[in-house]
Amino acid sequence: MIVRKNISIDQSYVDKLKPFLEKNNGNLSAAIRDAIETASLSLTGSTVENGEKDSSKVSQNAEFRNKLIEDDEFLLVHHTLLEWLIKKTSGLLIDESIVYELINPYKVKRISDVVNYINSFNEKMGWKIKVDAEYSQDSEPETVSLTLSDGNPYFREIMAHYLALYLAKQMKLDVQGLFCKSNMTKIYFKRFEFLDYQKVPKGLERYFGQMDLVFREIQKKPEFWKNLIKTYRQQNYQRLSINRKTFEALVSGNLPSLAEITRDFELDTGKPPEAFTLAEHIMIFKEVYLTDSIGSDIEVCTVKGREYVKLIHDYSDKKVCEIIAKYYSNILKSTGYPFTITTNPHMILFVFGKMPDSTSFPEMSTL
Repeated sequence: MIVRKNISIDQSYVDKLKPFLEKNNGNLSAAIRDAIETASLSLTGSTVENGEKDSSKVSQNAEFRNKLIEDDEFLLVHHTLLEWLIKKTSGLLIDESIVYELINPYKVKRISDVVNYINSFNEKMGWKIKVDAEYSQDSEPETVSLTLSDGNPYFREIMAHYLALYLAKQMKLDVQGLFCKSNMTKIYFKRFEFLDYQKVPKGLERYFGQMDLVFREIQKKPEFWKNLIKTYRQQNYQRLSINRKTFEALVSGNLPSLAEITRDFELDTGKPPEAFTLAEHIMIFKEVYLTDSIGSDIEVCTVKGREYVKLIHDYSDKKVCEIIAKYYSNILKSTGYPFTITTNPHMILFVFGKMPDSTSFPEMSTL
């Protein structure tokens, strides 16, 4: 089909068509057809050339991986086994020395270096994970966010762990947030100051090493923990777990003084009670109560102006209930925040800042 169009063309383009015009005895239409044909062949050749380059790169990457396997630096592992290993070791921190086998701290010193190196290595290894970064500045940034996209989600988790540990130890960037989706993992970092290089930064421990301390303790005393877990399971967790001094105080009836409780609190938290908000105190108290296992359950509210703690227990002996109420009352008194306390046979309620609503708790009486 011939399509006829009137076209306008500058003289400069006519001059460029001169070789084609001479070839076609001045026939402009034929000259334009030849120019289009030549351009088409050139583009096709470029595509083929790019394809050959891509194929060559894939081949080089395959050779790179094979060489690592031949040199016993890497092993070929089925992805299902790898996923199982990652899931079963989730929450355990990777050893720092292992991270440095992948990333050389003497060569990779800037955020851009980290991103370029990891992306290059990912491509060579065929992991199909892409890393992007946003940062305040390339050298010693205050904030950084890394986005890991595509690839195997379990291996992406390990890669995120690697990068988080490297940035914490080498660039003083601790994890502030971690968000995971099926095809993307995003980590937010913020600069912090090392007080002790050997200690694990709080954010890194929270998001990647929450089970690390537990595992290390089990390794230290495996028989103790094995027997303890077995006993707890057999007795459906109906056991107490309290400090020996607390046990002695409860048995003797001589409950710890406020000064003793405050001292123990500072030893446990590293800060005096006044350094914490009421909401923080309530959450710390909840953790202590659940760990002690003296009661069976706890309900708390940390909404400002409506704070309360409700302890639920299974004890029916009046004297036991009174001792427990006094014991936990002393703990909450050490926080420095005023409260009222009411009890019934299986519940102790602490309401901060105001008296409890009698219509909400009709069976309770003030202790």
